[in-house]
Amino acid sequence: MHIREHLANERTFLAWIRTAVTILAFGFVIEKFSVYLRLLEWQAGVASAPAPGTTAYLGVAFSAVAGLVVILAAARYQQTRRQIDQGIYRPSLTADMLLAAILLLVTVLVVVYLLRTALPR
Repeated sequence: MHIREHLANERTFLAWIRTAVTILAFGFVIEKFSVYLRLLEWQAGVASAPAPGTTAYLGVAFSAVAGLVVILAAARYQQTRRQIDQGIYRPSLTADMLLAAILLLVTVLVVVYLLRTALPR
């Protein structure tokens, strides 16, 4: 039945979109929380005036990764939709591995960031 297949496709698409929103939100939170911490350090006289740093780049990187996930999700959704309509659905290992690679990149960025900020300077 095509209806169930299309609904499953939509659920998968929405899961990818939720992943993109989460990545975007996480990047935003890292950047804004870092600005807040730098401001507190500056007010306490522990650090110099707040200036954009690594977290600004990390926030931009997370935004770009979120955009890539949205583009990949939309392309995969349309491709699967066409294949379901034509009765020739073929699962795509490439799309799944690309999403895994994107999420691995996000993980590496977070680990590098945490290691850089957690270690005393």
